Amino acid sequence: MNNSLQAKAVGITDSPELIDIEKPEQGLELHVGSNVFRNTNGVVKLQGKEQLVVETQPQPLALLLTMDLYDEQGTRIGHIRRNALSAHSAARFIINIKASSEAIQDDNPSVTVADRTTGHTVFEACLMQRRKIRIVVGNFYTHKGELVTVSPHYCRIGTGLTIFGDVVESRGSTAIIGSQ
Repeated sequence: MNNSLQAKAVGITDSPELIDIEKPEQGLELHVGSNVFRNTNGVVKLQGKEQLVVETQPQPLALLLTMDLYDEQGTRIGHIRRNALSAHSAARFIINIKASSEAIQDDNPSVTVADRTTGHTVFEACLMQRRKIRIVVGNFYTHKGELVTVSPHYCRIGTGLTIFGDVVESRGSTAIIGSQ
């Protein structure tokens, strides 16, 4: 991310006082169920631990996922690093990546992770606009062994926390869901 301000002279060449200050790139806007986390760095912290990161790649336009996968006991059973499964994860999980060319407007980049043993989708996200990412589906466990469920309407962790309709300004930091 380019955080530095850049100034460029505009208009009258003999008046150096007139400058146009370009705004730095804004962070990612994450839609998790019906919740919106604005201006994030793409990192999602669940129950106090950074568990997943979503990024965009410009050419070809693609969504990149980095994620730790846990079981119901909180044991790490898989790892994805920028859409690549670790060697021990490939036997259990499959990842499907859809990139897009800018020529096709309606073809949104997405990333989907499925569990080979159950056939269920574990995680799915798509790029809605240049800096807006929607987490469409979530059925995975946190490092504490609690089930995270993401639907179009809510995000739930275990039986103790359900959030829906929240709008959070992250100020360039992580999206935080659930307490430590």
